[in-house]
Amino acid sequence: MKQAERDLTRMTDLQAFLVDAIKTFVAESPANRLRDIDGSPIFEEPLVGFADGDDPLFELYKTVAGERHMTPREVLAAQSPTSAGGEPPELSRVGVVSWILPIAKETRLSNRKMADGPSLRWNHTRFQGEEFNGALCRHVVSLFEEKGYVAVPPMFAPTFKSFRSATAGWTSTWSERHAAYAAGLGTFSLTDGLITARGIAHRCGSVVANAAFIPSSRPYSHHLANCPYPEDGTCGACIKRCPGGAIGATGHDKEKCYQTLAKTLRPFLERPGYIGYYAACGLCQTKVPCESRIPRRATPKRVSTASVVE
Repeated sequence: MKQAERDLTRMTDLQAFLVDAIKTFVAESPANRLRDIDGSPIFEEPLVGFADGDDPLFELYKTVAGERHMTPREVLAAQSPTSAGGEPPELSRVGVVSWILPIAKETRLSNRKMADGPSLRWNHTRFQGEEFNGALCRHVVSLFEEKGYVAVPPMFAPTFKSFRSATAGWTSTWSERHAAYAAGLGTFSLTDGLITARGIAHRCGSVVANAAFIPSSRPYSHHLANCPYPEDGTCGACIKRCPGGAIGATGHDKEKCYQTLAKTLRPFLERPGYIGYYAACGLCQTKVPCESRIPRRATPKRVSTASVVE
């Protein structure tokens, strides 16, 4: 077998192993349960995709997602063990594994009934779900390390920062949605959320490693392909669902959304059983055509592929 064929087999085997391991962890982990409600799963079976860490998209994100957004190579290099006296990781190749965690149907149904803020199940999913997402990140890192790779979960790394940008509003040093877009898992929407094959009601995560992956195909022609509104003006259901008026014909107002979460919905935290440092919301992700699938639409118009929205 030629070296190129051996490398291809190695990449394919590693990716198949990771997909199986991620799906198994989601299905079997006790952490993927609404422990304070009824013990039912927080998330359903995940979607998993892969991206080349040197894909030009990641450089583009510094312009469209925020000037301090890091590339996968920068994230991994910052995790270099040289500060502890070791050797720096070998970074001839950098890859990203990204996943989508679809929110359980019962939780989505409960949030559909809400008009002014999140259901109790949605509130717990926001915080206990992100705890689980962190556990999944650590699990995936351990799998890489067992095979001799260096791996970092960007959202849980010391380099991660969230801040207000003069040019992009609320932004951060890593966007899980942009990583998922690069990995072929979905496109952006009027709300800035990511519409995937399992819809927009989800959480997502990723891990960067010094591993070579066969990149997943991106089954879309541009960054808004799965959202009908920017293309033909149909739908717009999320506009009516937003309790703070943060979604309009021109898109998502991050600051108004933040104020809604931080102030308008704060009284929800006084309700019995609600947890966290803010109530969460998710109304724009439920009772909308893209809740659990890519919505049907009229024949799309051509939209420029030159940029990716945050």
